[in-house]
Amino acid sequence: MKKTVMMMFSFALVFVLTTAAGGASKAEAATTKEYLEISKNVLYYGEVKNGLPHGKGTMTWYQTKSYSGDWVNGKRNGMGKYVANSTSDHKEIKITYDGAWKNDQKVGNGALYTRVTDFDGEVEYHKIQFGTFANDVFAAGYSVAHNEKDPVYSFNYKDAKLNLQIMGTNANMKDAWKNGKFTTIQYKKGDVMKHYSVKFNENPSLVKQNKATLEFLKKLQAQINPHLVKFEALSKRVPLA
Repeated sequence: MKKTVMMMFSFALVFVLTTAAGGASKAEAATTKEYLEISKNVLYYGEVKNGLPHGKGTMTWYQTKSYSGDWVNGKRNGMGKYVANSTSDHKEIKITYDGAWKNDQKVGNGALYTRVTDFDGEVEYHKIQFGTFANDVFAAGYSVAHNEKDPVYSFNYKDAKLNLQIMGTNANMKDAWKNGKFTTIQYKKGDVMKHYSVKFNENPSLVKQNKATLEFLKKLQAQINPHLVKFEALSKRVPLA
């Protein structure tokens, strides 16, 4: 009986070790990476299939642009992060997109950052576009821009039904809406269009209409609150530092 048990144990052990070895071989094959020189200034390191980037990998262009993420048959497909650095008018511009891709284009959910820095290292402008992209451009969702000049903060939300633009503070935004503390509000939903601005109060003929617009907007507090919460959270992701 003991001999039989020992034989069964030995067989099971051999089976486990063989399976483990086979699994390790497959895992190693699946993660094999290669260097590809696409052109003189375009390099790739990652998984390859039929001589093309396929799987996980990183490509760099002229040492100023890079993409790390998913590839399918030589194109960016899936999830990945793209970074591009350039200079213009003595400013350094950094663009970062982290999100979904399809056939080398931004398609799906993602976040696009634009940061402008002077040569002293001071960030002058920082913007995030967070939402849905289509055909390589921002299509719907939230935009928050932080600027060292007025307006310091500008906010925008857009979808198929609503377009909301706000300029003003990024602190306690629900209270700011309730108390009419934003400098500018533009609201469009369907056929309803409203534009409020503190500058309108400088024109006597517009003061009454401007006040009525503000009262109308205040009544939308419950509808607008979720967007204000999102704006406030996103504003913390675009510091001038």
